[in-house]
Amino acid sequence: MFLLNQVGNTLRLTWQDELIMDYNFPPDGYRPYWHPLRLPDSPIVTMNQPEDHIHHQGMWMAWKMVNNVNFWEQPAPDANPAGYGRIVHQKIQDQSVNQNGASFTTENSWIDWLGTKHLSENRTTFVHPPTTNNLVIDISFDFKSNDQDVIFDLKRGKPGGGGLFYSGLTIRFDNILTPGKVLDANGQTNTEKIFGNQSEWCSLAGVHPEDNHAYGAIIIDSPSNPHHPTTWWVRNTKNYGLLHPSPTYYEPITLKKNEVLTFKYRVILHRGDINKKLVNTISQDYKK
Repeated sequence: MFLLNQVGNTLRLTWQDELIMDYNFPPDGYRPYWHPLRLPDSPIVTMNQPEDHIHHQGMWMAWKMVNNVNFWEQPAPDANPAGYGRIVHQKIQDQSVNQNGASFTTENSWIDWLGTKHLSENRTTFVHPPTTNNLVIDISFDFKSNDQDVIFDLKRGKPGGGGLFYSGLTIRFDNILTPGKVLDANGQTNTEKIFGNQSEWCSLAGVHPEDNHAYGAIIIDSPSNPHHPTTWWVRNTKNYGLLHPSPTYYEPITLKKNEVLTFKYRVILHRGDINKKLVNTISQDYKK
């Protein structure tokens, strides 16, 4: 059975007394994030604040430009914060555990360096009971504008350079799993051919030396999401594994005043090689 407890600024989820997820909302941080993420009796899949990108935090939601404010990166310590924003945890709205799974909903405010609030966000995480080889996590983000239109956008240019094309949910994998194998719903296994192209889902997995088993994650884009099927930002090199559906890769999204914009994703942590047939089955089930 699941057990969900708050420990300081963390919601800690265990399964049969074994940690499978922490959801963290540090008051001095730039964003809430999920880390670590793992299957029971398995190594950790995610990585938090690697030296190469300190704003990479396990699994997180961020955006390169919201009304021209950078909610993706963060300023260096003691640097001028002008141009940057923070996703600030406000409260835990709801949390529950039952035989069907564990769920919690939190409220966040997207605030720029001047203190201006651009967005209110309700974030719900639902974790299904794990099986031997899979842990399914459903996540939804409900964004509401305040007294103005909100433009979700990013910087475009040559892919992979200069902080380009970043928008939305992201997973940074433990370096020990890299380089691994990638696969999308189109059957593509070449990272460069996945990058910048659309697919209903994408996955990355690598072999962990602790037990020589493959571990990884799959992100499935909900059919209800804007710009579905999403465009992907993927990296799979030594010491750099990243999986990122980027809905504003090619064009921005405008949220009108006092309206709600929703994004939904299914994330599957898995043990073993990626099985396209199984993922497609889970993806079809998610669409129902």
